[in-house]
Amino acid sequence: MAESVAPPDRPLTLEEKKAAARERARAARAAQEAGVAEALVEVTPAAADYIREHAARTGRPEGIRLRILAGGCSGLEYRLDLLEVGEETGPADREVVSSGVRVVMDLKSAIQVAGSVIDHESSLLRSGFRIRNPNATGTCSCGDSFSA
Repeated sequence: MAESVAPPDRPLTLEEKKAAARERARAARAAQEAGVAEALVEVTPAAADYIREHAARTGRPEGIRLRILAGGCSGLEYRLDLLEVGEETGPADREVVSSGVRVVMDLKSAIQVAGSVIDHESSLLRSGFRIRNPNATGTCSCGDSFSA
């Protein structure tokens, strides 16, 4: 995986964002060719327990599909769904097993989240997934969307 570089003290230009996305794509391809799929995304034990609990309750497999969609306050937003029974990965999908749960994502989403950690928190103010994404150049205050 490429080294993480601190973002500049100014907003990135469109060309800088494109160059960073191309570098993430190169790094993701290199990791896949080297068989280092685990480097894509890490699921913490707390998040894995939450996924397993909800999968068991709904009769689904222990795993999630992670998508990055246009939208949210910062331009891109995370979408997490439990896997469907019998859901298979396609040729454009990337699959990682972390903390015993499957994480399936399309290639474009995988590039955006390479090196991320998916955690689950439960507090008085917030209960839900928290994604620490080293590729995010900005996030909204709620943490549900980001820019890259």
